[in-house]
Amino acid sequence: MRRFLTAAVTITAMLGATAGPAAANQDPISGGGGRGDRFDVYVGSLVQIRGSGSRGGRPSVPAHFTPPRCWYQPRFTQSEMYQWVRRIFDTWRRTGPEEQQPAREWYEARLAELRPHDGESGKIWWFLTDDGTAEGAACYRRTRPFYRYVGARPPQREGDGIIDPVDLARIARASLRLPKPRITLNPPGGRSFVGLETWVQVQDPRRLFVEASVRGVPGLRATITAVPAKVDIKADGGDPAIRDGRTSCPAYRKGMSEKDGCWIRFNRSSLGRRFTVTVTRYWRVTTNVPNVNLPVGVVSASTTVRIDEIQSTVVR
Repeated sequence: MRRFLTAAVTITAMLGATAGPAAANQDPISGGGGRGDRFDVYVGSLVQIRGSGSRGGRPSVPAHFTPPRCWYQPRFTQSEMYQWVRRIFDTWRRTGPEEQQPAREWYEARLAELRPHDGESGKIWWFLTDDGTAEGAACYRRTRPFYRYVGARPPQREGDGIIDPVDLARIARASLRLPKPRITLNPPGGRSFVGLETWVQVQDPRRLFVEASVRGVPGLRATITAVPAKVDIKADGGDPAIRDGRTSCPAYRKGMSEKDGCWIRFNRSSLGRRFTVTVTRYWRVTTNVPNVNLPVGVVSASTTVRIDEIQSTVVR
């Protein structure tokens, strides 16, 4: 019994030096503070964001997402894992003559576990960590194993505590930054007239993408693509008739047909005040990760226009 306890304490100490409960050992790669925000810090330190639809920097965790209390994160390459196992073995066998045999058995078992993965690159061994709270420490204690082989292509399973392509697609979507619609009205100058089409030009944005990937795991990445979709137009008065719902709202050109663009026809004047015109651009968002549905993008912008009535004088 004493031998078992000694071995357990030794191995736990060595595990704690690299991946123990955060409440006792704040891991610099994961942040800390015991506020439950370590997963956000972990994502920020682990996940890389790039692409035309991202401003770069820290990735965003999806809204309404409940971070896990404990999780696995990449820790060691194959050679680093060999070094870690050797350190435990050397420490364990120095605890006494009676520990030589169990330490040797443990060491040989770990080597047998490692050898099939010789030659693989990247941080393929992931270790358990937690969010620095009491709940996180409890999650850490009940979760086994303390470490696991993940490999170049981590498994994709819900609730496995490993960031997978599904999670990365959602992180990429949360990190997507869509531009506000750029609006130009015609007639120009912020003034139009009752019964006259006020043409609404909305600049066509380009297709955007965001890629989220995990450092040290080349096969772990996800890409989302945002494509401009329909344009909705609303006004806050003037009893308007509106032509919208198009993907493109081009600038007005002389001789243009009503069906070729987007416009508002105000049927009442503004009586000295200005009406607000709001343009909403919808974006279709897809990903290369199978069976993942992402929320559409919705971005709005507003401008104002004064609507007057054309006065006419009749001379007899």
